[in-house]
Amino acid sequence: MIAIIDYDGGNTKSILNVLNRCKIEYCVTNKESEIIKSSKIVLPGVSNFSYCMNSLKKYNLDIIIKNQILIDKKPYLGICSGMQVLGTFSEEGNTEGLNIIPGKIKKLPINKSKIVPHVGWNKIFFKDNILCNNILNQTRFYFCHSYYFEVENQNHVLMNANYGINFCCGLRNDNIFGIQFHPEKSLLDGMKILQNFAKI
Repeated sequence: MIAIIDYDGGNTKSILNVLNRCKIEYCVTNKESEIIKSSKIVLPGVSNFSYCMNSLKKYNLDIIIKNQILIDKKPYLGICSGMQVLGTFSEEGNTEGLNIIPGKIKKLPINKSKIVPHVGWNKIFFKDNILCNNILNQTRFYFCHSYYFEVENQNHVLMNANYGINFCCGLRNDNIFGIQFHPEKSLLDGMKILQNFAKI
């Protein structure tokens, strides 16, 4: 059972539609008892960084998630802002993150990027990894963001994309995964990402 974290800021409806099509078991929750019972955790996100962090703290989810993925080692998948909150600090709201994967969340440079926010389909370039099983390198996925994760340790980088600059769009630290793009809006290849995570 995958716990889809409900913090009043995630794009849960689209995620649930895909999980239903894939026949993946899940529950939508912000309750510690249900999260503890789950085998995996997904944190979806379409909100800004500071709102996301404030909402997580409101429900004590920042502590619950850290305990579950750092101590109990449950697989975690953060999507968009769900990936960014893994970082140390964000320029979006000048807010501290969960500080699970060291790095700063920075705004895409307007002088180099075409239009900010970065919205639409873009190629990803990746190392072989479990999330991308049965997916071709340079496959296009759907993005919607103005900020990117500048990772301190390049060993944590799984995937990159280019939008005026090269930026990390997928990362991993042991059982912890994050992706900047939206698999729930990326058709069949997005479904494969979620199916691959469910098999971990």
